[in-house]
Amino acid sequence: MKTKNRLFLAIVTVAILGTMWACKKQEQPTPPSMLSEKDKSSMTQLGKQLDNPYSVENMRKAWSNLKVNSPAIAALKIAPTHLYVRFKPANDEELTTLKNDELLDLYDYPLDREVTKQGSFYHDPSIPVGQPTYQYCAVKVDQELPAGIKYKVLAQLFIPDATNDDQGKNQRVADTEVADALVNEALRITNNLNTTTIGRTTAKSWRPAGRIRVWDDNLNTFVALQGVEVKARRWFTTHKGITNSQGNYSCDGTFKRDANYLIKWERYQFTIRQGALNDAQYNGPKRKGNWNLDIRNGGQEFYATIFRAAYHYYYRDIQGLRRPPQNGTLNTKMRIRAYNESNSDINGSHSEERRFLGLGNQIKMYNPQRNSRDIYGTTIHELAHASHWDLKRNDFDDSESKVKESWARGVQWILTRVEYPGYRGGATIRPRYTQVVVDLIDGNSDVNNGSENTSQDNVSGYTPSQIEDALRGQKTWNGWRNNIINRYNNSTEGNVNTLFAFWN
Repeated sequence: MKTKNRLFLAIVTVAILGTMWACKKQEQPTPPSMLSEKDKSSMTQLGKQLDNPYSVENMRKAWSNLKVNSPAIAALKIAPTHLYVRFKPANDEELTTLKNDELLDLYDYPLDREVTKQGSFYHDPSIPVGQPTYQYCAVKVDQELPAGIKYKVLAQLFIPDATNDDQGKNQRVADTEVADALVNEALRITNNLNTTTIGRTTAKSWRPAGRIRVWDDNLNTFVALQGVEVKARRWFTTHKGITNSQGNYSCDGTFKRDANYLIKWERYQFTIRQGALNDAQYNGPKRKGNWNLDIRNGGQEFYATIFRAAYHYYYRDIQGLRRPPQNGTLNTKMRIRAYNESNSDINGSHSEERRFLGLGNQIKMYNPQRNSRDIYGTTIHELAHASHWDLKRNDFDDSESKVKESWARGVQWILTRVEYPGYRGGATIRPRYTQVVVDLIDGNSDVNNGSENTSQDNVSGYTPSQIEDALRGQKTWNGWRNNIINRYNNSTEGNVNTLFAFWN
């Protein structure tokens, strides 16, 4: 485990304000040093620097204004509770280290700047495109941070009105009435007080909640997005909630004023990226009350559909199959780059070499104009390659292409049909992309995609996990076949040779 630096030491040293289905593609050259015009158009735009009401300096000014008429406020000690920090990760590995720290609520844009245009990502103009952008967050003064990653304390903060559900751990520094009065005054003197709240010292608490769905053009309806983490932020305080199977979420704390909603298309095991290093996100509204979102069309629908499939493979029932590679100390989370553009050669690609030490994006996705089911299926297909690689890495590298692609085609059929029961699988493209896995599982009367001749399909009843386990230690078509025959008892095993010969 890496050692960590205690951040409270920083207080001593800083001032208060201180072909279409092909699965392989040559890697792209080093990213350019400047954003493309297309990326610029979808990037969050920032406006003026805001006067920070939560800085210790401004809180002391507010305290001084109110203490004469309020003994409770006069008795309050204004001392740093949090620090506003800007990290500068040097590379993708350091960025992943930051993201894996569950105590850090990271943002890629400054929290004390006006946002003039909401976009799907932000990259600081002073940082080359090929390097991670700054990461901003507020942390408690005694919180430990990952060692070795450069950071700067931008301000010491006094936050008296944080209201997380874990009140025992939160340790409020002021009661509700005192906190409300102090924050109201700090907002007023820094010109951040909404004109509709002037004169109020108290307001009713509200909990960020709502429902997130995405349009499915195969099912012709909006479908729930399960597993999405929704963040609600007001200045330096963030509350979070995870959507359930119905797409509903409720955050883990309350606010009394407007908050900014945000979705980052990631979970601990995987992330979806818009650029080489920029995580895709959906910047929601600033409001007081529920946020219900129905996503339809454009890049956000593409990200959301990829998220659905990746969440399925990593977190839902996958019928005994192995999960794709896991995030951890010696590995990184799965990075899926979504290209919001057409590609006449491929729909997706998997590069196993990109998994080593987290160098780049292991999976790339293209052609967002395709229907929801096909995008879902391609995501499953590429993740199946990653899972196969993780089964035994040297075997995967040297395996016959037909073995790799036929297995991924099978997983594509197995998992995609959970969401789309009529799905017949990805296209058959001989000699590599076959339906042998489907035929090992389904009945001989079933017709799968690309095989109208059922006379050779006299095999059925093998389980997905059996077929996957038979891959272990095998690199060849015949070796895989022999493992299936020799390891498992099946009433149709006498026909497995014929089936493999048909697809060979």
